[in-house]
Formats: sequence, structure tokens, C-alpha cells
Amino acid sequence: MNEKKSHPTGMRPTEVAKKLGLSVQSVYKYIQNGSIKAEAVPYGDERTTYVISETAYEEAEKSLKPSETQRPKKYEYYDSKNDIVLYQRFHSSKIPEARVVRNEDNVFGFFLPNIQKWLTYEEGIKNYTLRPSYSIHQPPLDYKGYVELQLPKNEVVFFPSLTIYIKAGV
Repeated sequence: MNEKKSHPTGMRPTEVAKKLGLSVQSVYKYIQNGSIKAEAVPYGDERTTYVISETAYEEAEKSLKPSETQRPKKYEYYDSKNDIVLYQRFHSSKIPEARVVRNEDNVFGFFLPNIQKWLTYEEGIKNYTLRPSYSIHQPPLDYKGYVELQLPKNEVVFFPSLTIYIKAGV
């Protein structure tokens, strides 16, 4: 009993995860890399758990919880005038693939990867008869706790903001 009284008090990683809107695994990762200060507490015979003080939680909340200004605004990735989204795929009989991108002036248009050219939206639709490869308006998917991605087998694809962890034997 005396040993338990000497343990630090505070929140468990599961509580912090819930309050910050993170996964428990992310909280443990942040504890390991020092982004969240926590005290290790013996748990059972050989295990360790962590306790996060109120002060440490407040520091973590400031640095880890995205603020409204950090979140992308809808207008940054969706063009309501043309009903298109950033990186949406288009194609035509003339152009096998075009992606919606924004240029230096933040104007939505098309990037043609085969010839490394940028076109205005109007030019792509009128001159190249580009059409969406899929609708951006889809019913929501059931959440199953994982994401399934299908990547083309014989095509070089570059995803600059996608990290994929592949489980051995899968």
C-alpha cells in the first residue's frame, strides 16, 4: 500500500489519447520520443505503465492537438465552382491521366504527368475533353479499424504524403 501511495498521480495514456483525439499507440510513441512527458510506473511483476501529470498533459495538448488554423480549410482542397478536389484524377481519349492541382497562384487546374504540363481547368475540359475518372461524392464507408489500398502492380506511382506499413507475410 505504501509503495502504491508513492507512485505519481495523473492520467493514463488511454485517457490522454481520448482527450487529444489520438490513438493510444500514438500517445505511447509520443511518450517514447519525449513529446509527452510521462513517468514510468511499475505495473505487475515485469511491466511498466505511464502516468501523465496535468502539467504534462497541458503541454502535450498545446503542441499535439491541431488548432483550427492548422487544419486544412475546405477551399484549400475543394473547388466548389467546378466541383473538383485536389489530386482528383481525370482522363480522356487524348490524355490518359491528369490530376487536379493548384499552381503558384493557388488556381485549380490540371497537371499532366506524362508531359509535365499544367493546364487551366477550362483548357483541360475544352481542349482535351477531360472527364473525372470517378465521382468525388461517395457514400461514407463503414469504419472497420483499417484501410485497404489497391495499388497498380505495373505502374510507377508516387504518393508524397502516404506512408504504408506492410505486415510480414501479408
